[in-house]
Amino acid sequence: MDTPEPAGDTILRIPLKSMGLRSGMALQTRRLVEGASKKEAQFFGAIEGKGVMVGPPGSDATQTGLEEGEVCVVRGFTGQYEFSFLSKVLQTFEKPFAYALLAYPAQVDAKKVRQSMRTKVSWPTQARPAGVAEDTPALDLMLVDISPAGAMVSSPATLGGIGDLVQLGMDVQFEDNPVRLQLTGSICHHNRAAGQDQFFVGLAFKNLSQNDKLVLHYLTQAQVPNA
Repeated sequence: MDTPEPAGDTILRIPLKSMGLRSGMALQTRRLVEGASKKEAQFFGAIEGKGVMVGPPGSDATQTGLEEGEVCVVRGFTGQYEFSFLSKVLQTFEKPFAYALLAYPAQVDAKKVRQSMRTKVSWPTQARPAGVAEDTPALDLMLVDISPAGAMVSSPATLGGIGDLVQLGMDVQFEDNPVRLQLTGSICHHNRAAGQDQFFVGLAFKNLSQNDKLVLHYLTQAQVPNA
């Protein structure tokens, strides 16, 4: 269970190495040129003081969307901090996989956003993109942890891009009564560790009803197993 710490809007200057980035962690990159759009990316690795390797998600990608000599902004979420930094593209590569080598930033701008403890669980859950018809087939996945503010799921797919909304459905026990929870979450981060088939997707709950909040508080405080 995570230890809760105060969250706020204060922007901190933090060394990149203290972010604890893991290979496969989802990022967004955007070239600092007029009309450039955000691109989904992932973190491959970094050598302190030398460079940061980022590339497109998917092993079959062939283009990074970045060009040597350009400056880009990189954004990500660690599960506790939202962070961003500016960097120059030192080189781009296509083999053995597509990635860009960025200049290593001494510090990044970071904002702590985790507000609640997470309770470790292992509950079958279903997910589908928010707003689609209710008869749209749902994806079966596993809830890994949960709090009144968000959750993490283990999924065979990414579920979408950063900021996309997902509808979660799960059966739980609330005071010995079965309850079907239907929750909307915004994707904050997703990553796949090397050698694993599953993606770990972090979600922040949106538009919770008073009943949703009550049930979530009960589940996380009482650590009640699901049905």
